[in-house]
Amino acid sequence: MAELEIYLEGKLLEGISKLAMRHYGEDSEASRKRVVETALEMRIVWSNLIERGQHETDEAVSSWEFAESPVTEENNGTIRHWLFRR
Repeated sequence: MAELEIYLEGKLLEGISKLAMRHYGEDSEASRKRVVETALEMRIVWSNLIERGQHETDEAVSSWEFAESPVTEENNGTIRHWLFRR
């Protein structure tokens, strides 16, 4: 199994701790890891089901991809025009 290091901010860490207490009865590091692993697994399964279901029902599903380059002064005007055209 792969090890993954994730930085979590205060509120998210509190939520994970609450879920660990509710589901596993303790707030140990192992329980918090199980909560995160379960959440990731649920997200992956959900994404897979949505993608498969879209093909069966022809329902629209969007996939967002972002360009590698950041917004520069050259393309800033084009983006602004595209977003706020009248």
